[in-house]
Amino acid sequence: MIPQSVDASPSAGLRRAWGWWWQLSWPALRLQWGRQLAALLTIALGLALAGAVHWINASALAQFESAARQSSAVADTELSPSPGAAPLSDRYFAELAARDDIAALAPRLDASIRLQGRDGSWQRVRLIGLDLVQLGAFHPQWFPRLDGADLGRALREPALLVSDAAWTRLGFDVTANAATPGPATASAPSAVPRPALPRALRVDLPDEQSPLPVVGRVPDRQQPLVIVDIAWAQQLLHRPGQLDAILLRMAPGRAVPADWPAGVQARAPEDQARQQADEARRLTRAYRLNLGVLSLMALFVGAFMVFAVHSLSVAQRLPQLALLGVLGMSARQRLALLVSEALALGIAGAVLGLGLAVALAELGLHALGGDLGSGLTGLSGGRPELQLSWASIAGLLALGPLVSLGAAALPLARLRGLPVAQVLKGLGSGGDTGRWWWMGPVLLVAALPLTWMRPVFGLPLGTYAAMVALLLGALGTVPFVLRAMTGLLRGWAARRALPLLAVERARDQAGEAGRLIAGVLVALALAVAMLVMVASFRNSLDQWLSDMLPADLYLRQTARDSAQQGQPMPPGLAASAAALPGVERVAAQRTRAIGIRVRGMTGGTTLLARPLDHRLPLQGEAAALPDGLQPVYINEAMRDELRLAPGDRFMLRLDGRQLPVGVKAIWRDYSRQSGAVLMERQDWERLSGDAAITELALWLKSGADPIAVQQALRDTSGAPESLEIASAGELRRFSLAIFDRSFAITYWLQAVGLGLGLFGVAASLSAQLLARRREFGLLMHLGLTRAMLRRLVLAETLLQALAGAVMGLLVGLAISAVLVFRLNPQSFHWSMDWSIPGWRVAALLAASLIATGATAAWASARALRAGRGEALRAVREDW
Repeated sequence: MIPQSVDASPSAGLRRAWGWWWQLSWPALRLQWGRQLAALLTIALGLALAGAVHWINASALAQFESAARQSSAVADTELSPSPGAAPLSDRYFAELAARDDIAALAPRLDASIRLQGRDGSWQRVRLIGLDLVQLGAFHPQWFPRLDGADLGRALREPALLVSDAAWTRLGFDVTANAATPGPATASAPSAVPRPALPRALRVDLPDEQSPLPVVGRVPDRQQPLVIVDIAWAQQLLHRPGQLDAILLRMAPGRAVPADWPAGVQARAPEDQARQQADEARRLTRAYRLNLGVLSLMALFVGAFMVFAVHSLSVAQRLPQLALLGVLGMSARQRLALLVSEALALGIAGAVLGLGLAVALAELGLHALGGDLGSGLTGLSGGRPELQLSWASIAGLLALGPLVSLGAAALPLARLRGLPVAQVLKGLGSGGDTGRWWWMGPVLLVAALPLTWMRPVFGLPLGTYAAMVALLLGALGTVPFVLRAMTGLLRGWAARRALPLLAVERARDQAGEAGRLIAGVLVALALAVAMLVMVASFRNSLDQWLSDMLPADLYLRQTARDSAQQGQPMPPGLAASAAALPGVERVAAQRTRAIGIRVRGMTGGTTLLARPLDHRLPLQGEAAALPDGLQPVYINEAMRDELRLAPGDRFMLRLDGRQLPVGVKAIWRDYSRQSGAVLMERQDWERLSGDAAITELALWLKSGADPIAVQQALRDTSGAPESLEIASAGELRRFSLAIFDRSFAITYWLQAVGLGLGLFGVAASLSAQLLARRREFGLLMHLGLTRAMLRRLVLAETLLQALAGAVMGLLVGLAISAVLVFRLNPQSFHWSMDWSIPGWRVAALLAASLIATGATAAWASARALRAGRGEALRAVREDW
């Protein structure tokens, strides 16, 4: 008998526990090293993916917040135009300069332009127009390096101060150049010959054919930006007398005024930086959350493989555990022994996963950047530095043991009432009580109300809970499906010995089917769901592009304003384009930021004014509006954010005026996740007086050469590099290529999940075959050969796999409907049409069944390779 208590001290208890673990657990784990290693790697891989995605997203946000804080000026307040208001003016700046309560003030102009890089490609950077005389007072963080800086030249002519991050984006090594090119360093000897930074850079702005001189380097390694004196910036951007912001520093003892003229808003620079960071966090929250959940799916599927490994380990050691019970080890001590093994596996997987997560995060940030190459986060700048926190590290380390213990819960729970005498006689460990048979159908039914839960703090928690309920409910419903299938096959198998034996045993052991094929079922359901969702999204996107791009060619200027909208085009460009040979028709469009007023609340949105003489991708029915009320279309993001519906009214705010409009219908918009208003351009020009043009759409005559027309457009503009021109086909191909690249990772995750599920099938099947040794011995005693036994096991497994495939298909389609109709609209405000790629789904089902059959054949051949004598001896053990 194993002594129950010799020494009651804690140290003696720890020594005894360690002795039992070393003598009982370690030899068993060493014999199963292959399966244990696979389970450990599964936990590590799942944690590595989840941790890497989390840290990449966190690092990108941290970089954005740091850049926003670094951009803050040393000022008491910052004045800017309210949404929909006209830009601030030089005249208003002069009025503020005359006030005695303001000690100092500085103007600012923002834009986004492109510079030509080292390899000839054009790279986008931020352009900031500032008063260089006051640069050190209001923006000391951007004061240029003293070596080679020539601020005097930047005041006399248009010249650039280029940040280190901008040089890096342009392809130049700033660490190899100790000084900025300029008069002070042009003749300086170089100790080591290195490629020097250029003294001028080409800018793709209208009327700027010659490169602009570089007169200084800005010590900013986070933001790719160039600084130009405010007067020259207004000239370069064709915005004379306009300002985007005015920085104020109040006189000693004077407070910042609370009231400002209409159309002007005041915010402290640090509050503005905080608001920019919060806005970036809000806009990217859905993307980051869904990417994180997707990365956790590998861990979720892997948990079923870990469950299979624990089940096999327990099944192999049942006689040993029963013998330990006879020798005096209590059920609690045996359970604690196996719990410690599961805990050790989880801790080892977590430690390895932590190292892999850090390596993957570093690799992802270096190779893809903070948005993982998708361009969906809207975060710009250089490559973020990896940001780790102790809380995230502790959470990742805790997740490994939780996954391992959760996967081991069911196998270990069956040991609590282990009948030791029955196990030692080889009569098994007892069957399931069947008291939880109702859980599967209940979870399937409960998924429906969960999908209709409203998001909590903007997070679709109910939708995620519904998908988990569908997966777990599918596992619990497999026995019902299997019994129904075997009931249909009973008549066919009644006169055939092996088929009848396979059908009856599969029916009798239907409760084990969910455990056997759990990993494959979950992986198949998720693969079907992602396949259908991606196909639905892609087809809807393709149709949307066809609806929204009716013309043959589209062009706009490369320069953007502070709201990232295209700069207005020269007034005569539309007429010149219409007169070109091969052009049949030209339609002007206007895109700009505008203010809105809804139910007393004010805010801003994007206005798109364009001819609406083509089919629009509308959602739902259009409303009939009263005569005299201007109809507009709003996108789904604006509908969800402001709770607007067709027939509702609100105000457009422009330059102090309010224009009443009514919602005609909801418009599907895949180009943005924020609100937007669409209206007829002629109506917009009539109501607002704004005749500016930011985009042109061109329809070509039959037989016209698009390439020749594009070249003629560039020649006509006078600034060929300042125009972005693309055909509708090019825009469609480019958009679909971005889509395919963004979702490419899902196919890899599907393959990984299916592979883990197949390993779980092999481990679970091995556990079942081990428990059936005496059954196989009896069948061989009755005359069955090992080949017949292998066919029997294969038939049983294929019946179970077919039941799992049916449930995987049905639940996968249900989850895809949840993704299409609930998750995407809640997360991204994008609706889509549900479409099922039948052939691809069928190929996926066939591949999973073939792979499961091959795995079952391998596992059965391996488990049944014992000779006939050993099988018969297993039977005689009971005599």
